[in-house]
Amino acid sequence: MDWITVLQNLGLPELVKKLVEFLLTKAYTEVSRLQGLEDEIDKLRRTHKRIQFLLIDAEERRHIEDEAVKGWLRELKTVGFDADDLLDGFQTLIDVFKHSKEAPSHKRKRSWYGIPIPSLGVDTGLVRRYNIATEVAKIQSRLDEIYKSRKNLRLKPSDGRQRNDGPNVAVFVPTVASLDVSRIVGRSKKRDSIVADLKADSSSPLRVIAIYGTAGIGKTTLAQLVFDHFSESDREDVSPDPTVSLSGVKRHFEMTIWVSLPKVCDTARATKEIIEGITGKICKLPSLNHLQDRLKKFVKGKKFLLVLDNFWAEDFKFWDNLRLPLLEGAKGSSVLITTQNEEVSRRVANMPSMHLEGLEMNDCRELFNAFAFPQAKEDVDQLKDIGEQIVGRCRGSPLAAISLGKLLSSETTVDNWEIVLDEMLALEDNKTPQILPSLMISYHHLNYQLKQCFTYCSIFPDNFEFDKDQLVRMWIAEGLIQQNGRRRLEAIGSRLFDYLLWMSFFERSTKCSDGTTCKYTMPNLIHDLARLLSKHELLVMEDNKLNASSGQFRYASLLHRKHVPILFEKIYHQEHLRALKFCNESKIEMVGIPKDLFDKLKYLRLLDLSNSGIENLPDSVGKLVHLRYLGLSGTSVKELPESVKDLYNLQTLELNFCSNLSSLPEGTSNLVNLRHLGLHLDWEQINDLNSMPTGIDRLTSLMTLSRFTVTNNVDGCNLRELKNLDLRGELCICKLENITNASDAREANLGEKHIDKLMLRWSGDTSNVQQGENICEEVVNGLRPYKYLKCLWILNYPGSKFPDWLENSVFSSLEMVRLSCSGECESLPSLGQLPKLKHLHIEGMKKLRNLKNMKGFPSLETLMIKDMPDLNMLCEFEGDNFPKLSNIYVDSKCPNLRRRPEDLPSRIEFTIIPQSTYNANGNDVSS
Repeated sequence: MDWITVLQNLGLPELVKKLVEFLLTKAYTEVSRLQGLEDEIDKLRRTHKRIQFLLIDAEERRHIEDEAVKGWLRELKTVGFDADDLLDGFQTLIDVFKHSKEAPSHKRKRSWYGIPIPSLGVDTGLVRRYNIATEVAKIQSRLDEIYKSRKNLRLKPSDGRQRNDGPNVAVFVPTVASLDVSRIVGRSKKRDSIVADLKADSSSPLRVIAIYGTAGIGKTTLAQLVFDHFSESDREDVSPDPTVSLSGVKRHFEMTIWVSLPKVCDTARATKEIIEGITGKICKLPSLNHLQDRLKKFVKGKKFLLVLDNFWAEDFKFWDNLRLPLLEGAKGSSVLITTQNEEVSRRVANMPSMHLEGLEMNDCRELFNAFAFPQAKEDVDQLKDIGEQIVGRCRGSPLAAISLGKLLSSETTVDNWEIVLDEMLALEDNKTPQILPSLMISYHHLNYQLKQCFTYCSIFPDNFEFDKDQLVRMWIAEGLIQQNGRRRLEAIGSRLFDYLLWMSFFERSTKCSDGTTCKYTMPNLIHDLARLLSKHELLVMEDNKLNASSGQFRYASLLHRKHVPILFEKIYHQEHLRALKFCNESKIEMVGIPKDLFDKLKYLRLLDLSNSGIENLPDSVGKLVHLRYLGLSGTSVKELPESVKDLYNLQTLELNFCSNLSSLPEGTSNLVNLRHLGLHLDWEQINDLNSMPTGIDRLTSLMTLSRFTVTNNVDGCNLRELKNLDLRGELCICKLENITNASDAREANLGEKHIDKLMLRWSGDTSNVQQGENICEEVVNGLRPYKYLKCLWILNYPGSKFPDWLENSVFSSLEMVRLSCSGECESLPSLGQLPKLKHLHIEGMKKLRNLKNMKGFPSLETLMIKDMPDLNMLCEFEGDNFPKLSNIYVDSKCPNLRRRPEDLPSRIEFTIIPQSTYNANGNDVSS
């Protein structure tokens, strides 16, 4: 007897009977849905894959022009995002359960946000299962509606004009030889003209020259040619005084500064940028008055060249205030600006401005051919005929000629060249800026993965400088990098980045220099293109003003310059955001993060609050179960909430330059998917963490661990826990005095890790508390590093002899060595045969009297000597010793070397420095 018959036999009133029947039917449906949840999830996975295949086909093989079809694809993509969120949440529940079963019994989690962990198998928590089943049903219903609208639009698999396949990134090889061509074609005369104007005598206290022209026409490249002429090529090599070397002193300018200005920039921001361009350090002065006073001191009496690239301000007061401290410079000081606005050039310049127009046809053709024909091709004459027509439509833009030349460099068929030409003709009537069509074509011919990676970068503001490794990690967090065989995701992402760089979607920042990590930016036109393409997915909030108020956005970019609270509640309704990035490049104070923010934005994959100045992160951050990337670099956080341990999917935790950070959560070892734990600090001012959380060895995916503190606690994290971790990049091991058993150092297995920058640091004041007389020497010998190490610091070393492995010729990649001794070291290791060693810093060897045994050093450029009171004789510079040495720095704690030695070759500068004023590379680090 079924339940309907039973209900009829109860003799209930008809209305009650119908109500009970409805409720029981509803309950039966829900129970059936719960019982079939796994089948529904599998069905949703298959549907999600089909959505991805359709989107890929539309992006890579079809040129969709109909706006209704574009809208249909956007709607489909939205459902794809929501399905991805649901599948990710369900898979996380299952993975957490499996991980909990594998964990030691005392570390097993009994619940996860109120869901009993043991019930996550076939019988997942009932409430949670019900919610998931309901969401699956909603998504399936939305998909049914979308497919119905497809029929209404009469869409067929053949819709859209088919285009050729995207590039094969795996076989891409850039042609380096042609890179120099792009910097000189058609611009040498312009460069020489500006150089002549800057060298000429002038009665003006500050010469100002402007280069103006449309976006993408080559203004920045021309300014770089001028800048490089003065900052690199034009040097004095001979001094009339044989005891004084002028190597490295510019003939025409004592100081050259490059500053790229953002579109929105006040006088204080611009002044700060100039100061940072001079010092190479972040400027934290609070007010315009303080900034101007500091800038006056830097330029006073010095002849300088300042390039202000991308000058937008039309307000004359901006320039009038900005130039005031610059007037303190010596006669002949000059400013070169680049701008798109002719009116700005007229107002600012006091010398003839240069209107930069497009390249001549011959020059544009030469530039295009340099990239399009790096090697011989079949049908080259026919291809060049088509190329001639393509060049004619570049309208003299170097950026267009380069990007299209690179695009076609890997194409060998006439058909594919004609496709590009046809697309240019089709886009000529586009109302977007003149140069944009050629760049749009370069974008169209990217494969789907490259397109996704490129448009994701729209999250950055214009002129924002980003780090390659961090961007790749952001792509991985968003799921844009797919596993391909056994290659690491980071290696795949790096290859994609290099291709976009090669195609001119990215460019190296002008601030890149030796000894610093290279940063990258997007050219202005490229940034405009990225913002145009992502307008339906990116939400921008600048100084609490939204660029749009409606729509379901996936990424949010926050730029905040004012000292007022950030109104996070303005984005609360964007509950499906996958990325929230704070985009200030320098720190700004923040009152705090609202506790309910993460209740509203629960689907975040990326949360980057770097440089926000926050001190505390609310416990609710642990609710972000989808989070892959948490960025807190440059903040004032002292500790993280313990709830961080619940971020099971977290791949990247960036805590670089968090100088106040004292410890990590004890549950850090629960983050089994963690790949990168960034703890970098300035090595000159490094602070030790109180301890490391135990169980680091369980983080088997970990590749980045910038700092490791050895603890003297028996139950603490031991150095041997590093044994099986595949670490790469930078590693600072601190408090080495806490190692009481030298076998721990050997078991750390540093020689098998791809560490290229290593610091081994004792605390100095407590170096002999834990270790016996000889243990420190056994420890340092046991920490023999990777043979391709590039940078090594051994600080406060309490032993009497440096490690034997340091003299091994296998370490031929070493470029920088710093040796600091707090013990009885009386001799230096033999480093003279290291072929690439450029910088050597020795310190604290108080009994060392001379450096006569230092011989060889074929590449050494800088030698720094500090705190060596008995040292009275430098090296011997005869024969083949030190052929490239240009600078010797000696501090005030070397009393026997207070004047330049008479036998020192004139080509070598000899400088007495105050204590702690210069770093190991000879760069001024004083405030």
